[in-house]
Amino acid sequence: MIIKEIKNLTHTESEELRNIYVSTFPLENAKQLDIYTNHILDMLRNDKRYHLYAAIEGRAMIGISLLYVFENLKMALLDYMAITPNFQRRGIGRKLFEFTNNEFNRFIPNNIGMLLEVPKENVFDPDEFLRRKRRLQFYSRLGVKVLKGVNYLLPIQVDGDAAEEMYLMIKLSKNITSISKKIIADFINSVYTDVYDYRNDDLFCRTIASMPDIIDIEELKVQL
Repeated sequence: MIIKEIKNLTHTESEELRNIYVSTFPLENAKQLDIYTNHILDMLRNDKRYHLYAAIEGRAMIGISLLYVFENLKMALLDYMAITPNFQRRGIGRKLFEFTNNEFNRFIPNNIGMLLEVPKENVFDPDEFLRRKRRLQFYSRLGVKVLKGVNYLLPIQVDGDAAEEMYLMIKLSKNITSISKKIIADFINSVYTDVYDYRNDDLFCRTIASMPDIIDIEELKVQL
């Protein structure tokens, strides 16, 4: 297996990316999935700040990570990471995460950290609850910490449902235990506009309304 950045996506690579995304994204609405995957492919073609890293076995793409780098903020968003179901639980996710983070550190050596939007475990479905717990445990083992008091709202609404509240987590590159509200507010605003093309200010205002001026960065205790 090798991990590498893929630029100038071929038609075959685009289809492989789409297939991994569809097989791992927890959304059953095919129309919405098409919208999201088309948006990802469009950004990869037109925005040089957006990077695709792929785990390759033989000639097949078996895992992907999508990284959006905000050079002016010295931060990045790990927009999505997934391993195709047949290759999960083999340590590939860890290697792909570490490769992606190392690439970010290479781009911006003096960065603050790589941030992640991670679903909270507040769901009723027991299978989905367990999947979310395992995801949180996976990231926690990789040293990813939570921004305490940040109730991040994902700027995606499905079939009239309210925006989902997520953990905003960070893989730090600096030895810090807190961060200012302004830095995180600037990051969230940039994610909304540049990554999601979400131009309304309603979710942004709701997200930052209860945010403390100084945000503590802590380990998230996860028990299965």
